[in-house]
Amino acid sequence: MSAAAVKLERVSKIYKLYDSPKDRLKEALDPFRRRRHRDFFALNRIDLEINKGEILGVVGRNGSGKSTLLKLIAGVILPSSGRLTVHGNVSAMLELGSGLNPGLDGIQNIYFSGLMLGFSREEMKAKMDDIIAFADIGDFIRQPLRTYSSGMKARLGFALAISMKPEILVVDEVLSVGDDLFKRKCFAKMEELFQSGCTVFFVSHSMASVIEICTRAILLDAGEIILEGTPKFIAVNYDRLLFGKPTERDGLRNELIRLNRQKQKEYVFVKSPKIISTLFDNSEPSNMTTLSQDNACLHESIFLPEFQSKSKTIQKTADIDLKDVHLSSLDGQKVNYLFPNEFYYLNYRVRFSEDTEHIVFAFVFKTQKGLVLSGVRYPAAGKTLDKMIKGTVCLVKWKFRCSFLPGDYYLDLGVVEFRGSEKLVLSAEYDALVFRVQDCKCLREKTSSWAYFSIEPEINLEQVANPEGRAENS
Repeated sequence: MSAAAVKLERVSKIYKLYDSPKDRLKEALDPFRRRRHRDFFALNRIDLEINKGEILGVVGRNGSGKSTLLKLIAGVILPSSGRLTVHGNVSAMLELGSGLNPGLDGIQNIYFSGLMLGFSREEMKAKMDDIIAFADIGDFIRQPLRTYSSGMKARLGFALAISMKPEILVVDEVLSVGDDLFKRKCFAKMEELFQSGCTVFFVSHSMASVIEICTRAILLDAGEIILEGTPKFIAVNYDRLLFGKPTERDGLRNELIRLNRQKQKEYVFVKSPKIISTLFDNSEPSNMTTLSQDNACLHESIFLPEFQSKSKTIQKTADIDLKDVHLSSLDGQKVNYLFPNEFYYLNYRVRFSEDTEHIVFAFVFKTQKGLVLSGVRYPAAGKTLDKMIKGTVCLVKWKFRCSFLPGDYYLDLGVVEFRGSEKLVLSAEYDALVFRVQDCKCLREKTSSWAYFSIEPEINLEQVANPEGRAENS
């Protein structure tokens, strides 16, 4: 196992909260040292170890302690108690441009920032051209920082942070800098760092980014790590915590803490009758070696009972049941081995045991890592089904074309309530189904697409000159 880059042992960060500025002054001057504040634990006895080269996703609701954790690792603030050990130079992307001097121009700020981080003037001079080119703010680089827009400051801050070639990188929701072209440039530079072996702490509210980028993730809530595991596992449970009923969050939070402590392979939530989950560390379905890539082409869709999702998670905040979830061919045969470019149905029943309003039906296609590929809802965006009366049973049948390339894919489905901008998941199954899109020799000979989707464009190739440079006859 690689050596730890960062280790936190029982680390807490406590802030003193006063009802008024007068109380702060009275406490400071009180000869009897009477307490006039209350303690707020931004972080509460955190234990965490991150190995060199890991990309750790940090997720949680606003106020959960994410930014405080990153500031501790970056050395911006010190812990109130516990032990924090950091091995390697740290570059932090917290509030881009916040450490720059408004009275200095861009060039002076680059030199100043480098010297503060321990780089010599010669070293910063060698980096100068790359920093200026990446920031791409034109002649403003020689103007005082106070004349910059917020976007310009962020561009210069990002260029500075990324140029330091850190061993440990701390990123806090900063990949939305500038226009779309500059955002892509930032992402490309970040990807280059991620692949270089740099240890990364990545805070984001985008679960797709966490799933795609990170190797491990933690879920913070009220200053505590309540769950850690694979990014996909954390993303599912973060959604359950975020979109569940507020009255049930404490119960779910306690169950996640208990699950994290027990670290069992299988665990069933039983505390709340409306939150029932079966969770597995291993999300891989059974490996079916009987259908290898080089076997004879089947050219038909089949169903193998052994090939089932091992990571299905059920969330219920209303008395709504999803039953008999399966895929079928157009002639009604149950399938989980699909063939590319064919049409299929996603089928299930929804039983409403209580009245519900303003709902939509939805499902999502995901990769094995949990990256969302496509989502579908009914009715369309901005519309809902006004009311479902208790006792109603709906037979839901979605028709779709299998445009996926060979591989394993997962399905989420659910019933969601929308009231204005508020979203509440009433009943959902995450990783409800796994299906495999078949591969075969003949398919590989015909397919020119790669990655996840097959688009098979038509191409018109016309040779207009031969190697000797003479024009070709048409």
